Formats: sequence, structure tokens, C-alpha cells
Amino acid sequence: MKKSLTNSFDKVFLTIEFDAANQWIYNNWTGVLPTEKVIQGCQATIDFLRENRCAHMLNDNREVIGSWSSANDWIAENWMPQVMVLGLKRFAHIVSPGIFGQASAAEMVTRVGHQFEIRLFQDVELAKAWLHSA
Repeated sequence: MKKSLTNSFDKVFLTIEFDAANQWIYNNWTGVLPTEKVIQGCQATIDFLRENRCAHMLNDNREVIGSWSSANDWIAENWMPQVMVLGLKRFAHIVSPGIFGQASAAEMVTRVGHQFEIRLFQDVELAKAWLHSA
């Protein structure tokens, strides 16, 4: 099962996919992410997790441009409690190459990292290995 979300220019900004072989949800974010698109995408990941229950999520931001830290309050207050209730235990986040995206991810970990296992990675294979180690 796979779901793609598009922006007003009909460009995909998020693809969500259940990886049955690895038993995790893979999120691939792309482009510039205004706060409303981050929230829309995060809500879609909640809905997807509700339909495809699993304990691990691989969140890929390698193609994200710029900051999305303005959405971190919503992530901490809304997304986090809902995914925890749905059984999410481990969240591997692959950071974007840009400094602003990396700063957004670091801020997210500061806000929500004490609630479940979350780690930041620059290498997708290391992120996958960490998810497999659980």
C-alpha cells in the first residue's frame, strides 16, 4: 500500500508506504515544506499507521529543502500522542543535507525524543540497521 500527497502545483511532497518485508512505514518527504504541508503530511502518516499497524517508522528527509521547525509544536502536541497510542515505538529520521532541515530535526528530537525512541541519521542504511536492531 502506498499513498502520495501533492501540493497546489500537483507536485508530490510526501509518499507513504508500508514496507511489509521490513515491517515499517517509510515516509519520503520532498521539496520545500510549509507548515500546513508538514501538518497535512503528518496527519496522513497517522491515518496510514492506523491502517497499517507497526512499531517502526523510517522518515526520509534527504530531499527536503529548508526549515520545517514551525511545525514542531504541532508534531509534539498532536502527532506524537496519536502515533504512540497507535503503537509506534521507534522512529528513524534521515536528515536533509541542508543545515536548516537538520536544525528542524534536532529541535523535533529535543521536543519529542523522550517519549519514544527517535534517532537522527545521515545514512539510510544505518537508519534501517537501527530499526532492525529492535
